[in-house]
Amino acid sequence: MKELLEALIYIQQNLSVPKDQFNAFGKYNYRSLESILAAIKPLLRSQNCGIRFEDEVIELGGRTFLKTTLYFFNDKGETITTCAIAEHTATKTGMDAAQITGAASSYARKYAMNALFAIDDTKDADTDSYYQQQQQPRKTAQRRTTTTAPRATQAPAADSRYAAIEKALKDCADIDELIDLYEQHKQEVEANNDIKAMFSRRKQELRVITF
Repeated sequence: MKELLEALIYIQQNLSVPKDQFNAFGKYNYRSLESILAAIKPLLRSQNCGIRFEDEVIELGGRTFLKTTLYFFNDKGETITTCAIAEHTATKTGMDAAQITGAASSYARKYAMNALFAIDDTKDADTDSYYQQQQQPRKTAQRRTTTTAPRATQAPAADSRYAAIEKALKDCADIDELIDLYEQHKQEVEANNDIKAMFSRRKQELRVITF
């Protein structure tokens, strides 16, 4: 086990994964699971080590989660494991069943990698600290704007052309679902200022609800 621990220490000290992806709607940089895997493979090779994942669906408190177990091993047969979970919802806006499972698996695998290899993700957009850091200075103003009723009646969603989009936006229960919806229809959103404004309003509503 000593050799594997030494390899783990080496990888933790030398692994660098920049946040090379950008979400235009959420306005943040992030690192993907693919980015982490691409960066870690040369280090694994240098230490004669490897990794593998095992996924399983579990239930906790009446909710369904996808649990990932990450195995870090060397050529001596030594192994270290760690686990992470991500909620596996029954439905998600704009995604079929296979995509929901794939998204949950990617989230869980990413955070298992973060935990074992000491990758700092505290400022990622899917963490509470990110929202507190980004939104706290404007918190009072956001609460005040939500009490202004006339704006809702002036929104382009009143146009029947946008009825389906308005329903999809209302079905988004959190920022992650809203970002997923944006990514699914990115070209359409960016090409239409009315739709883009609708997405922006829903983003502000969800962030106010969060706090």
